[in-house]
Amino acid sequence: MNFKLSTSFFNINADHGLSKWQMRAYKLSNLLNNSFPNSFLDKELKIKKFLLDSQTLEKFWPEIEPTSSPSRALSNLFWFSLPWKKIKAELGEINVFDTGCGSGNYGKFLIEKANTTISSYTGTDFKENSNWKNLEKNFFNFHFFCSDSANILSCIPKKTNLFISQSAIEHFSKDLLYFKQIRKFIINTNRPIFQIHLFPSAACLHLYRFHGIRQYTPRTISKITRLFPNSTKKLFFLGGSACNLLHYNFITKQKNKGLSDLRLSDTKKYINLLKEKITEDINLKNLNQPSFYALIIHSNINQKTF
Repeated sequence: MNFKLSTSFFNINADHGLSKWQMRAYKLSNLLNNSFPNSFLDKELKIKKFLLDSQTLEKFWPEIEPTSSPSRALSNLFWFSLPWKKIKAELGEINVFDTGCGSGNYGKFLIEKANTTISSYTGTDFKENSNWKNLEKNFFNFHFFCSDSANILSCIPKKTNLFISQSAIEHFSKDLLYFKQIRKFIINTNRPIFQIHLFPSAACLHLYRFHGIRQYTPRTISKITRLFPNSTKKLFFLGGSACNLLHYNFITKQKNKGLSDLRLSDTKKYINLLKEKITEDINLKNLNQPSFYALIIHSNINQKTF
């Protein structure tokens, strides 16, 4: 694997199914790739814990799907809590480019759930989704097309100023090449640009088992952020050991046994525990092993937003 094109030294993709020896190679490769997590960090990268006060959590909690995994619930809470008014003040019109968009529902999510005014939303994925036509019909400013993440530069609308991805970059074989294309786009414009990417931590190797190509650590994330000098770069730790244990007991453990996960059979108990464990992780004073990461990069800055 070309180190200049990927944050990992391997390209074993669990999305396509793995043989037994590939499973062993996948686990070992990711363990090695996740080693020395806090070494060789980008000096401009600021690492913070994602915090929500109890009032804000109560405000957004009704919007969380009862069967959301801990990482999905944490991700959505993060999207909800972003300072969208400040982002809009910096960008003017918000024009979103969502890579690895899947069904495209995160565009709808930002409008309907996060209460964000979006002037345009462009979603791209390697495979067409049946939901795209429905969204394009109901939202005049939504557009979708098929493209590999390694070949998006020519497809990015010129007015784009917010690049997003949710649970996507771990699936990109050449994740650094994807970010290098965004860098080239940013270099060619003087307008403020935001990037917001959410992706799995090293803990997800144990929790998700065989999912995508890789997980991330501050060390491997620094390979990405160094591509964007003179930018504000903040990495947020989402969740921690309490959420991870909940995920393991309700989801991973059951799947290891070939059973349906307990979120479906005991939803009420699960959603109550999920809120409790998220609160428990938030209240821990120190950063502990995150359940997920959120990365924000702000380039061509006019006014500080984060």
